[in-house]
Amino acid sequence: MIFVIIGQAGAGKTSFVKRQFLQGELEVVEDLVTYTTNGKYCAMGKYNVGIRCEGTDTLSYSAGEAIRRQVEKLVMQGKHIVLEGDRINNAAMMKFLMRYSEHVQLILVYCSITESMRRLRAAGSGITLAFVKATKTKSKNNFLKYRKYFRGKAINTEAKEIGRKTTD
Repeated sequence: MIFVIIGQAGAGKTSFVKRQFLQGELEVVEDLVTYTTNGKYCAMGKYNVGIRCEGTDTLSYSAGEAIRRQVEKLVMQGKHIVLEGDRINNAAMMKFLMRYSEHVQLILVYCSITESMRRLRAAGSGITLAFVKATKTKSKNNFLKYRKYFRGKAINTEAKEIGRKTTD
């Protein structure tokens, strides 16, 4: 299986990946692209490295082709793969994943813009409101376009926080 997690900045994509896929002892593997594994799942990028940006955010913006080659290699090895973040949330990656469509699940992680900004500021991020809005629009559009091919599922991370109100 290939799990593709997309969503706006501050929506909780990395937290979702860590909670759902990366429990237990982790190993960072240096290969075509660095990935983190717990023996069951291989998540592109580095996780639990003590910095705010984890996952594919630890990879170069030009890593798209290398990520695709790494996915091919891990598929050939029969591994479960986790792709998360802005570097994989693009048409080139989605078109590449079409060859594996029956084995791909697309997950949109979202919350209100207000909540994204609150989380980002609490983490010390300087990401702008405009960037958060742009990533929300891009994620929503890609989800709507590809969900039928990849058994799309949307998860509101804010709804899980009791007592918080959503505003958008």
